[in-house]
Amino acid sequence: MNHGDRCRVLVVEDEFLVALQIEADLVAAGYSVIGPFTSLAQSISAARAHPFDIATLDLNLRGEFAYPLVDELMEREVPVLLLTGYTALDLPERFRALPRLAKPFDGTQLIQKRLPPV
Repeated sequence: MNHGDRCRVLVVEDEFLVALQIEADLVAAGYSVIGPFTSLAQSISAARAHPFDIATLDLNLRGEFAYPLVDELMEREVPVLLLTGYTALDLPERFRALPRLAKPFDGTQLIQKRLPPV
């Protein structure tokens, strides 16, 4: 991230109201939002096309798991925050150590506890 630029957050979330709330919370806290994206294909395409600093990912996108995107971002060494109702033990072992925020959560938890400061 260039100094002076706002931290860019890729938002992947398929629930419309949740996506709007995440976007509003991030923008209010001074982040720049890329998305939100609602499908795996759309999210992968966006992740390849747009520069961003961190990704917040809902793991279950209308029944399709975002695991291929998580793998790709981990390979690219992009920080990932999983936003999910799944527990760590529900996740594939390779994802269990990733930062995770359990649904439901509020904007304060998202901003203060999980994202780098702007």
